[in-house]
Amino acid sequence: MHPKVDLYIDDLPEHLAEVATAIRNYLFHNVAGIEERYSFKLPFYHYYGMFCYINKVNSGLELCFCRGKDLSVAFPQLEQKERKLIAGITLHSKKDIREKEIFQLLEAGAAWNKECFMMGTPLVNKKRSKK
Repeated sequence: MHPKVDLYIDDLPEHLAEVATAIRNYLFHNVAGIEERYSFKLPFYHYYGMFCYINKVNSGLELCFCRGKDLSVAFPQLEQKERKLIAGITLHSKKDIREKEIFQLLEAGAAWNKECFMMGTPLVNKKRSKK
């Protein structure tokens, strides 16, 4: 566990801190080898590359998946908004975790991240410029 993530969660309103803690605990107990980092002033989770992060938004906590675009067909509750690859879901309380199938989403997302890594699929395709 990363100390800056502890501080991030401690600064959240209590109902959102409960959501963040539940997600964090699930990841550490169910995704072997998950790594917690503090990047871009947000809690990030790495599993075979950048996997997901949590971000406080207006009225809730958004759980975002770095390969979320790929997951949105199987999990239509994910919103891509104006983002190219990332898709997320906003949670307002701990009961949203069950109602919006967050643990199933985390499990599927982790499996997809691992599969992409094993296939050598980069998160972002870098286009080469022609000279």
